[in-house]
Amino acid sequence: MISLSKTITLGISLMLWLVTSATATGESSMRPDPLAQIRAEHVMISTGDYEGTLAWYEEILGFRVIHEWTVPDFADTRLAYMALNGFVIEVVGTPKAFQERQTPPDLGTALSDRGFGHLAFLAADVDAVATELERRGVVLLVPPTSFPASGRRLIFIRDNNGNMIEFLTPLSAYDTVDRHVKSTP
Repeated sequence: MISLSKTITLGISLMLWLVTSATATGESSMRPDPLAQIRAEHVMISTGDYEGTLAWYEEILGFRVIHEWTVPDFADTRLAYMALNGFVIEVVGTPKAFQERQTPPDLGTALSDRGFGHLAFLAADVDAVATELERRGVVLLVPPTSFPASGRRLIFIRDNNGNMIEFLTPLSAYDTVDRHVKSTP
C-alpha cells in the first residue's frame, strides 16, 4: 500500500510534468489562446474620390453604406463602412495621399507588388458574375479562367480607384465536361 505522502508527491510530480509538457509544446490548457477566435471584420480602402468610391461599390457590387463619420483631428477625412453579405469595406476619403501609388498594369505585375494586393469574393458562379459585371460596364482584367493547381475558376476587375478585385468559384462547383455550375439537388 502506497502512503498518502507518496501519493501526493506522485500526483504533484505528474501535474508538474503535464504542465511542463503542455507549455513546451504550446498546448497549455491553463490559458486559452486569445487569437483562436479572431475573424476578419473589414478591409480599408483609402481614396481621393470618396463619393465616387461609395457610388461604385453601391452601384456595381451592391454594397450599402451602414455608417458614415468624421474624425475631428482629421478635418479633411471622411469615413464610411459599407457592407454586403457580412463583408465590410471601410472607405476613407482624404484629399491628399501620403504617397502616390502606382496601379499595376496587369495581374502579373500586381502579384509582385508588396502589401495587400486585392480583395477576393467567393461567387456561386464566376461566369455569371463576369457576364453581369460586363453588363454593368465593368472591364474584365482577367476573363473567366480556371486554375486547376489552386482549384479555382476566377476573374479579376478593377474598382474606380484601380484596386484589383477577384471573384472566384471553386472548380468543384463545376461539371468537368462543360464548365457549367453543377445544379444542386
